[in-house]
Amino acid sequence: MFRLDYKEKESTDSMRTVQVLEKKSDDIAFKISENVTSGAISPNIIDNLLECVQKADDLVDLYYYLSRELDRMAKAYAAGLGAELPDWEPVYENLLALATKSLSSLNQMLTSSNINEILGLRKQVETLEEAGDDIKDTGFDKLYSASSNLHYLQFFHYSELLHKCDDVLDSCEDFSDLIVSVVTSIIK
Repeated sequence: MFRLDYKEKESTDSMRTVQVLEKKSDDIAFKISENVTSGAISPNIIDNLLECVQKADDLVDLYYYLSRELDRMAKAYAAGLGAELPDWEPVYENLLALATKSLSSLNQMLTSSNINEILGLRKQVETLEEAGDDIKDTGFDKLYSASSNLHYLQFFHYSELLHKCDDVLDSCEDFSDLIVSVVTSIIK
């Protein structure tokens, strides 16, 4: 959606695609939670498993929020707000590239049966989150230095995107911690 240059129709179509995925995520999260609470799972890890399910669903919710924010701004630009500032796109693409790598590491963690590999992947997720913090901080420095040239909606929009991209990376790190907790509880 960042590459659509805030074209209203294309943005709305993309947001609707994410909306469908978010609804599927809610359904899956409900079914998994139901299976966890009605199964033969040790009580000491049920809470962590349920929190894993919630974190996974929250990640999809964050992506849906991002898509809705991008769609809203496409409509604002179409209504005459002015031109989108092109030098912001790389900031968000870099953050989302880190998020994609974090999600890939989470997927590997969920499929691995090797505790050392899981711990190494958890460290990767932490490193990616820290790199995201640096990009976010640089983005905020850029945002505040350009604030006098931005419409208040643009300032809010860019700020929201920075926060939500950071939230994705933070949630990936939290999810990786939960995976480690569950795995270490099981092998003890």
